[in-house]
Amino acid sequence: MTDDKMNDLLHVAIMMQLEDVKQAVSDILEQSITVENYFSTTQAADMYGLDAVSTPCRVFFQEKIMEISMQPEFGNIKKKDILGFVTSKSKLCEEEKLTLLLNWVEKNRENEKHLRNCLEVIKLDKISPAFLEHLLESNLIISNNFGLYKLINGHLLKASKRLEESREEIDSGDLIILFDDDEDCIRSLNPITEKVEKFHDEKFEHLQLFETIFLDSYIYVLCKDKSVHRLDCRSKNSKWERMKDMICDHGRFPRSVSWSGSIFVVGGSFPKATNDVETFTSSLNQWSQLQNKPTAISDASIVSLDDSIYCIGGMGEDCVKVSSFCRFTPSSSEWVDLEPMRYSVSECGVVAVDKKIFVLGGCSGEIEVDYVSCYDVTSAQWTLLSSMISGHGISSAHHIDNWIYAVGYGEISDAIEKYDVSKDNWIIVKPKVDRCFTIYESTFVKI
Repeated sequence: MTDDKMNDLLHVAIMMQLEDVKQAVSDILEQSITVENYFSTTQAADMYGLDAVSTPCRVFFQEKIMEISMQPEFGNIKKKDILGFVTSKSKLCEEEKLTLLLNWVEKNRENEKHLRNCLEVIKLDKISPAFLEHLLESNLIISNNFGLYKLINGHLLKASKRLEESREEIDSGDLIILFDDDEDCIRSLNPITEKVEKFHDEKFEHLQLFETIFLDSYIYVLCKDKSVHRLDCRSKNSKWERMKDMICDHGRFPRSVSWSGSIFVVGGSFPKATNDVETFTSSLNQWSQLQNKPTAISDASIVSLDDSIYCIGGMGEDCVKVSSFCRFTPSSSEWVDLEPMRYSVSECGVVAVDKKIFVLGGCSGEIEVDYVSCYDVTSAQWTLLSSMISGHGISSAHHIDNWIYAVGYGEISDAIEKYDVSKDNWIIVKPKVDRCFTIYESTFVKI
């Protein structure tokens, strides 16, 4: 039935006191609320006193407010109602609240006279400078309103000045960042001196169930609960900043890679195999879904090289290890299967050096392996190289100078090895540490 017919039927049922018909229509409306029909359903519920429909409509509004704000009728919401929602204890972050207000004005330009007043309830200091800068450059409502533009630009200038005054710079260099759960800080390993020192006081509290990645001077942490956090590596005074949540559920350790200034997440992690692919644009603080991977995968290893992203190994939906190897081209959203590896493996380290992809260690069957394979992109050939000294699942792998560093999970005394690319030779790294601790995640930063 169309919305018009539903309203006509409700009108007749109430006029003729046909309670069974009224109840039947009410049940249909309650079960079929969508973003597109939200406003017409709410209007019918209010007009005919359908309390059983009004309550789920309110719940739906809170859950789908961002999508609802894109509907034309959103501009008809009264100022007190939009302010009431923005100031309520909703799950929206400050960036989403600001976007909500801008959508409200865009759908009805009469609301622009209230925007300056509404912005007073937004905590601009909780919004990332990159997002505000993007609004200044691209949002016509702000760029065409001198007062609003001046307000936001002034906030950015003050925030920048405060940051410069309080910033204590971290020394530049190549470092491997180590996460553990024994101390109240993040540590770093200097690959030249092999000394482990405190890197930052801001320890990440979501212990163990996350993946880390470095992009544009920030360490990003992608969590099991889809939340995303980042820390500015350049300053000792920086704090963890909450970013926009991922769209899809990628499991305990979202498998990610940086490419062309963005973060890409592919598949899931045990026991959740998915074919979801999404990307994060840091300047917009925005996640977007991409073309799904043809087959579901978990615990695959991801690496970028030239104009492509490669997905290696992992486990299928039956939780069996696979030897698959495929390439994703972001510019065309095309997935292509390549020559598989000679063995099945998951949780392996992977790193690209020149035109070659190195696959290190991991888990094959029920055991941790020391295998090392190399795929030459030019010849499309796999080659087995010298095995690692000890086999284990790999937290991360990094190319630094002529060395490849493989950082495993476990006690630091035997979790790190380095490979001489020119000599095909492995060496155990014995870091200079005050005490032993357990590594459960790592990443590489270049400051």
